[in-house]
Amino acid sequence: MARLSLVVVAGGALLIASLLALVGNASGVSAASPTCSGTLDVAVHGQHIVGDYVTGTGRANVDWPPSGGVVGQAVAGQGAAIPGGPGPGFHFPEGFAPGASFCLSQSQAPGFHPGP
Repeated sequence: MARLSLVVVAGGALLIASLLALVGNASGVSAASPTCSGTLDVAVHGQHIVGDYVTGTGRANVDWPPSGGVVGQAVAGQGAAIPGGPGPGFHFPEGFAPGASFCLSQSQAPGFHPGP
C-alpha cells in the first residue's frame, strides 16, 4: 500500500508540474487542452501514463478518467508495472522529448516533438 501511495503522490506531483508549465506557457496553451490526444490517440497524456506505466494494461485499454477501482485492482499487491515510467533512459536515447513535452510542438525540451 505504501508503494501505491508513493506512485500516486509522485504521479500527482508530475501532473501538477506539467499543468503549471502549460498554464505558464506564453503560446496560449492552457491546462484544459488535451495533451497527446492526437499524437498517442489518448484523451490526455495521463491516460498513456496510467495505461502503459502504472497498470501495464495499455493506454487503449484504460477509460479516461479511469473508472472506479480499475487502477487499484491492476496494481494491488504489486505496484506500478513500470515504476517511474521509462524516463530519460528511453526518451533521450530514442530522440524523443521527455514526458508530455513530446506532444507539445512549442516545447523547449530537447528531442523530437510531433505535436498535440
